[in-house]
Amino acid sequence: NWTGNRVSCRDWFQLTLKEGLTVFRDQEFSGDMNSKAVNRIENVRGLRARQFAEDAGPMSHPIRPDSYISMDNFYTATVYSKGSEIIRMYQTLLSVEGFRKGMDLYFERHDGSAVTCDDFLSAMSDATGVDLSQFALWYSTNGTPVVTYDTKYEDGTLVLTLTQKSNSDKPLHIPISVGLLDKESGEEVVATKVLDLKETTQEFKFEGLKGDVVPSLLRGFSAPVKLSPASGEEDEEALAYLAARDTDGFNKWESGQKLFTS
Repeated sequence: NWTGNRVSCRDWFQLTLKEGLTVFRDQEFSGDMNSKAVNRIENVRGLRARQFAEDAGPMSHPIRPDSYISMDNFYTATVYSKGSEIIRMYQTLLSVEGFRKGMDLYFERHDGSAVTCDDFLSAMSDATGVDLSQFALWYSTNGTPVVTYDTKYEDGTLVLTLTQKSNSDKPLHIPISVGLLDKESGEEVVATKVLDLKETTQEFKFEGLKGDVVPSLLRGFSAPVKLSPASGEEDEEALAYLAARDTDGFNKWESGQKLFTS
């Protein structure tokens, strides 16, 4: 097993390196063999039921803990499930091709070695030229981050404001996958685009739009966060629209769930 035996962990603190990566690879294989959207929905439901609950309780810990009483304490939903979400975010940020380059460099450098999470991050960064130093905060931050959003459309421009809150002293690097659907025709006018949320509050502008749009946010559940409107109230009309017309399978399902429970 390339990611479990040929390249292993230097110490128990790095357990998420191989277990999170292995869980991610298993999820990707299952998605390739079946429906990607259905597989993603099942994985996120499990993450929310077990790992989010762990993050909200007294056992909350980062995916790479800095201490332990017994190594048995490391076999948690956070180390495994959230660990796989961190790996998935690498792929979201770097693209499938960039992630593959990072994996190739990782194996080239470390085949037959015992390594750390930092070695994995360095391989991903060096292979793609992307600065991932801020992204490294995910390894030491416990709890589930909250991202709130607000939108304003005027004269062909949509301004999307995102605000993050977490247990980290500094803002995390959070990939937010977004698409835009025309409010009248239902056509996707902006295909899935990954926004790099790296500040506490950040504005993103979409210009040149021919009419008002409905944003589809956090497509594919691109980051293990809780997403909510800044107003605190869900737009039921927008949820119904997305449940009927969104091109992203996960968000289509998510919108229906929120609409049913709102």
